[in-house]
Amino acid sequence: METDKAISKILQGFQPACVVITANELKIFDKLKQSVTANHVAENCNLDPEATERLLNALTSLEIVTKENDKYHLPQAAQDYLVTGGSKSMQQWIQLSADLYPVWGQLATFIKSGILIKSIMEMLGGDPHKMRAFTDAMHDKALKATWMIAREIPIGDAKNMLDVGGGPGTYALEWCKLHKHLKATVFDIPPVLEVAKNYIEKYELGERVGTQPGNFHKDDLGDSQYDLLLMANILHMYDADMGKTLVTKAVKALQPEGRIVLHGFCTDEDQTGPLDDTLFSLNIGMLTEGGRAHPVNEKINWLKGAGISDIRYFRVEAMPTGVITGIKA
Repeated sequence: METDKAISKILQGFQPACVVITANELKIFDKLKQSVTANHVAENCNLDPEATERLLNALTSLEIVTKENDKYHLPQAAQDYLVTGGSKSMQQWIQLSADLYPVWGQLATFIKSGILIKSIMEMLGGDPHKMRAFTDAMHDKALKATWMIAREIPIGDAKNMLDVGGGPGTYALEWCKLHKHLKATVFDIPPVLEVAKNYIEKYELGERVGTQPGNFHKDDLGDSQYDLLLMANILHMYDADMGKTLVTKAVKALQPEGRIVLHGFCTDEDQTGPLDDTLFSLNIGMLTEGGRAHPVNEKINWLKGAGISDIRYFRVEAMPTGVITGIKA
């Protein structure tokens, strides 16, 4: 691709995102379960008819919506992700992306100062409904990646798992669903665990998946209690010193021969790729004090220093991220 065209394509990248975010905000996808006209959508959503038609045409160009005989339709495969109550709903994730737009608008301020723009908790505004939506979005986004990781990593006869900063319990639940002999504890702050309890009930795994309130940043995780320990999407919240400290604390909670799994964004050694991870490193930098997508080699060194061997690294493209796993000596 010619340089000018490549740059132009990058500069227009925000436009398709805005189209999807707007359709989600206005509940337009919910009106497209059947083939309908733009006027029908406008009338039912109280929108301007001509502007609505432009938006629907853009969604068609993006190959999200189909158009035939001046009627628009959201295919069933897309309905699963985009309509309210869809089996694989991404609505909460789309809303989270919308909430990040004002933050990214201050990227220049972050680059000048290196200081966070808005903390995640501040972005959620202490609103329990937003907290729930955020946690649900984490669950929806992680589901497919969790499924793939659980099948990629052998756990042998491991019986006791700790999911550190487990959020809605997605990883613990999916691993216990796959491995009938496994029990798990989701460790997180109380408001988040209320959501986890809902998911545990939904999965009907209350007898094997429990919760433990606490702050992994401050609280002890135990001593040689678990034979499987997971840290997913939390290390990027902290700088390298704190990341190393948390990994060391986690390894202490593992039994000898126990397995640790780190999942999350991580760049290559020179920190210029993969693209998703380098962009995320900017994103989390604006939302935390010192957080970043740590390089793979850095995380591996944390594990080695804490006594982990047989270390393996692989990528999960379902949620473009990296997984590092190893065994406690």
